[in-house]
Amino acid sequence: MSNTAYPKGAEKILSGAINFAAATIKVALVSDAYTYSAAHEFLSAVTRVGTDQTLTGKSVTGGVFDAAPAEFGILAPGNKIKAVVLYMDTGSPSTSPLLFYMDSVQGLPMDTNGGEVRVPWDTGPIKIAAAGLPFYPKAAQRMLSADLPLTGATLKAVMLPGSYVYDAAHEFLPDLGAVVGSAVTLTGVTVAGGVLDANDVDFGAVAAGSTASYIALYADTGVVANSPVVLYLPSVVGFPMTTNGSGVVVQWSNAAGKIVSLLGTA
Repeated sequence: MSNTAYPKGAEKILSGAINFAAATIKVALVSDAYTYSAAHEFLSAVTRVGTDQTLTGKSVTGGVFDAAPAEFGILAPGNKIKAVVLYMDTGSPSTSPLLFYMDSVQGLPMDTNGGEVRVPWDTGPIKIAAAGLPFYPKAAQRMLSADLPLTGATLKAVMLPGSYVYDAAHEFLPDLGAVVGSAVTLTGVTVAGGVLDANDVDFGAVAAGSTASYIALYADTGVVANSPVVLYLPSVVGFPMTTNGSGVVVQWSNAAGKIVSLLGTA
């Protein structure tokens, strides 16, 4: 399989329970005796090799998590390592949440031979893990720093015209410019298994003559100037559409990803 987030870990990230910058994030070497399961939630489920290492030199920039390479030192021969896992250390394996399972790491799988083991991270744009599009980078950065829990935020949806041009620097609602119709608060918001979902959005009757091409979600703080934009959704069923004065309802996907999923973003 490829690198992925544990669903329960992704759920905690979306809920603002994991602060990658401040928490003790550790990496463990995974024995070939371990079989990944999406149902695994805590470190106690993992068969490990050697001594887990605390990540140093951590950074969270624009939704990208990075750290210095993990140095495991000399490991006795005779073990087979097939992957690494990242987790937040609470001091107890039974309560330390699993975050990422990574088997596409340079040098893995490998047999220990009495030499030193070093785990380098990807030097490309994803680094260790990234919450990329459809998240706006600044929102993803807040989310990975536990400053934007999607379960606690008042999320609103707004329609954007075809003239809108996505910009990774967009951070707050005014950056989006003109919108079509009025914003609507999402109801029934859930983040189960690292997947954000909500009830379909009824924008009501929208004045004729506009073209709605995209949807954006933002977290309403009560102050427009500092309400962060969260998601840019360019592929909405039925869009672009020209408003004609009648009602507009946006239906979210019934597929596994719903509005957005963090799974597979590691």
